[in-house]
Amino acid sequence: MYAFSRPDVIHCMDTNLLENAPVQGGGAASAQEPMPRIHLTTREIEVVRLVVRGHSNAEIAAHLGIQLQTVKNLLSALYGKLGVSTRLQLAVLALRTGFDGS
Repeated sequence: MYAFSRPDVIHCMDTNLLENAPVQGGGAASAQEPMPRIHLTTREIEVVRLVVRGHSNAEIAAHLGIQLQTVKNLLSALYGKLGVSTRLQLAVLALRTGFDGS
């Protein structure tokens, strides 16, 4: 399971869980303060992986064998969890955190 940590921008990602990742850029939190962890489901991780690879919603639905509306719902949930509003922001955030899409 992946976990994203979100102050303003996510700065690191581990294949298990993020723990006490330092905040870069000198925000309100210091490097010693733990940041909140945001856990993603296996299905959400699959959707992020396909978004990073550039797949459309219809392609994601076909690849995962789910309805198009389910993909839209998953993306909406991901946007809310991660504090982004577009698939581009989601992909950039994933790549910045070390999510390789493989």
